[in-house]
Amino acid sequence: MKWIRLFILGAVLSLQVAAAEPSSGQSWLLNSPDQQITVSLTLSDKSLSYSVNYKNKAVIKPSALGFAFKDQPLLQAHLKADKVQKLSHHSSWQPVWGQRASIVDHYNEISVDLSEQGDKARQMQLIFRVYNDGVAFRYLLPKQPHLNKVVISDELTEFAFARNLSAWWIQAYQDQRFEYQYLNSALSSVNVAHTPLTLLDKGIAVSVHEAALVDYASMTLRNITDNHITLKADLVPWANGDKVYTQTPFQTPWRTIQIADSEVALLNSDLILNLNEPAAKDTDISYIKPGKYMGIWWEMHIGEKDWSPGSKQGATTERAMQYIDFASKHNIDSVLIEGWNTGWEGDWWQRPPTFSFTEAVKGFDIEKVNNYAKSKGVTLTGHHETAAGIQYYEKQMEQGFAYYQKLGIPSVKMGYVGTRVDQKEWHHGQYMVNHFQKVTETAARHQVMINAHETVKDTGLSRTYPNLMTRESVRGMEYNGGSPDTGNLPNHTVIIPFTRGLSGPIDFTPGIFNFDYQKHRPNNRVPSTLANQLALYVTLYSPLQMAADLPENYQGHPAFAFIDAVPTDWQQSLALQGKIGQYLVIARQDKHSDNWYLGATSNEEARTIEQPLSFLKEGVRYQMIAYTDAADAHWETNPEGYEIKRSEITAKDKITLTLQAGGGAAIEFIPLN
Repeated sequence: MKWIRLFILGAVLSLQVAAAEPSSGQSWLLNSPDQQITVSLTLSDKSLSYSVNYKNKAVIKPSALGFAFKDQPLLQAHLKADKVQKLSHHSSWQPVWGQRASIVDHYNEISVDLSEQGDKARQMQLIFRVYNDGVAFRYLLPKQPHLNKVVISDELTEFAFARNLSAWWIQAYQDQRFEYQYLNSALSSVNVAHTPLTLLDKGIAVSVHEAALVDYASMTLRNITDNHITLKADLVPWANGDKVYTQTPFQTPWRTIQIADSEVALLNSDLILNLNEPAAKDTDISYIKPGKYMGIWWEMHIGEKDWSPGSKQGATTERAMQYIDFASKHNIDSVLIEGWNTGWEGDWWQRPPTFSFTEAVKGFDIEKVNNYAKSKGVTLTGHHETAAGIQYYEKQMEQGFAYYQKLGIPSVKMGYVGTRVDQKEWHHGQYMVNHFQKVTETAARHQVMINAHETVKDTGLSRTYPNLMTRESVRGMEYNGGSPDTGNLPNHTVIIPFTRGLSGPIDFTPGIFNFDYQKHRPNNRVPSTLANQLALYVTLYSPLQMAADLPENYQGHPAFAFIDAVPTDWQQSLALQGKIGQYLVIARQDKHSDNWYLGATSNEEARTIEQPLSFLKEGVRYQMIAYTDAADAHWETNPEGYEIKRSEITAKDKITLTLQAGGGAAIEFIPLN
């Protein structure tokens, strides 16, 4: 076998130029650059499978690969390898915005061109990449005479885990999409789970997800049998049961397995973003600006105002101007007004949509409000609630985005409230994936940033489409406002960074300062302290962060200074320590200054954490402004108890973080020399 080694732009390319000889059994090994992860790919006459080891211990035992197409035999057996190529790649790239200003892309890759034996042979290419932080693989099916337009009825990909790990998961195929609190069980007790699925055992943490989800169905993970630890890819179907409609050539999303020695180390992975394509070179990014927003929203969830026009109408010209006045005096870039347009009358979520995306409701003058915002140096954030009516919305979508572009509104919050889109399709199937792709591309043409709720999970596409800023896809703050089940548990925000957060930015909408809103919601409360609310701006990443409370609850409040100061775009981010469901400490450096910010959050238990400050620059003195729980703070009995302390520290120091029940700490480090 002859090999040629080439050096191209810092990447080492190893190319196998001779085709592999077909045989009854073949296998190939691929190691991560640091040699800690090994993938074994095995081809026999009856099957194609892979396995994964980490630090010489089995993580995934031999697991099946392949496809089932409608009205065709399985594409899985009687395959031969026509060509095998390996390469190594090492480069870096700079995202438009993100948790890091520069991302290293370092992997080893193997691609295997496969074809069936016999007449009418079908062809398939399989690509595996192994990074220091995990494994990824995808299928590519080239254009070919015996496979043209196809219906995928099943993807045969399996994840046969070597042991029964502890699983943190959300059950798939439920009416409220991803908006549930996480379950913790043995892997063998999982039935069918959304991804990311986080798995833990002594000395290892694993997250199974996918990257670059385009023109395909989302992948869930189904346990093959009861009390088993082999999960199988379960593509979210169309209403008729078909999984994916496609035509060769096509490629699947990457199937991803992030691997680290602890759950906190998973948070420092860039695997998902690295697997997405760069943005086109001619992409206009001039309008894309991370920042903070507030708006007419929380007061509806706590029952003070309503989306419908009338005596309790939230979206009025006068109220919008009050938000704009506050935003202009603080570091708040934009103001959202939910309910600004017609169609919100009555129980809008229980009927076919009637929204207009260019016509303002009575009592709200959008042009007057928009001009007022501009005069104050603030933008508006548009709002497109669709009530899950995709066909209805797509008839107006182009016009709606053009209207925002005309007004100079640079961002929009999307909504798809409903148990099914167009009354029949899941929010995660190919139908919704393709619709949301249209939304993203249409918004980009009109220079609008996207913040999407009730939509498809994140798979790193913000690298390719940098106007795709953030999304909900989680049980967010709104459940604390008005949910009939009384709201989230205190441990929720120390679970989601290790689960949902591994897929991408979260629009959780933190920043509640007033914990006494029981007039209309006697059974609801925010399950945290005020210091915890501040810390969420660091521990829950989003390039667009909401200051979710009402302006009168922030006015004159000393703790608002942290929201004023904390940025949303970062030079670097470091998950320092944490345990899923218990606590988390993250530090981030501002992209545009030498300031650092630290967030620490706890579950319902009080705890004391020792944290070294070695992430700070050596030899520099910093002013440390710490927003912490008061000694008697408690998420149930005294959530508003907090302290602000100032001191000087250096990178050689170690600080003690005393987190009360449901508590937290938010700290700003400002260089003094």
